[in-house]
Amino acid sequence: MNGPQRILVAGVNGGIGGACATAVTTAGHRVHGVDADSIDITLPGGAEAAVEAAQEAFGGLDGVVHAIGMSGRRLGDSTVPECSDEAWAEVHRVNHESVFRLLRASIPALAESGGGSIVVIGSALATSLDRDFRTAAYASAKGALVPLVRSAAYDAAAANVRVNLVAAGLVDTPMARRALESAEISARLGELMPLGRRACSPEEIADAVMWLLSPASRRTTGAVIPVDGGWHLR
Repeated sequence: MNGPQRILVAGVNGGIGGACATAVTTAGHRVHGVDADSIDITLPGGAEAAVEAAQEAFGGLDGVVHAIGMSGRRLGDSTVPECSDEAWAEVHRVNHESVFRLLRASIPALAESGGGSIVVIGSALATSLDRDFRTAAYASAKGALVPLVRSAAYDAAAANVRVNLVAAGLVDTPMARRALESAEISARLGELMPLGRRACSPEEIADAVMWLLSPASRRTTGAVIPVDGGWHLR
């Protein structure tokens, strides 16, 4: 990045969001972090409030990271025949609808600053199936982010606003604890993620986010960048 940037990170208390915030500040830039305990962007008006707060804190905004997500297994997310109504609705509300709300609020704010970058954290499960990761609501919500990000990128390009998605594989965060503590899944990591043969670290996801926030990606928009150790190649 050239000069200090002003970045809003939604999901700053999470593993990936926290890593993104740390990477931004370590690089000498400014972060306004929000999460459910401060401003909940998954609720109506929350995205607008978060963007407004960041603009007030910094006098403008150069970048936005959406790093909020949830697993719906405890609510009954499973295969299509077994997925509960509650899991379907809540997972889509948090993992898909909140992205729409933040994009809608962020694009005009970044346009006011002369342009900028929005990065959404997605998942390799959006475009893949695996016997140990059969969560229809999660896959559907993450899969729906691809056309949403592309649509936003198309709409925002004339204002010099970029919108991209990082498709993460299995990441070493609390949300992935079930998988990471499974002996069966651990034994399959070489198959699932052949490049590195382990779960990604949050910092590895943040590295890709930093590139997308930086001027180095100034001609990249509407892209899906896999950071998944090769998961999507299967």
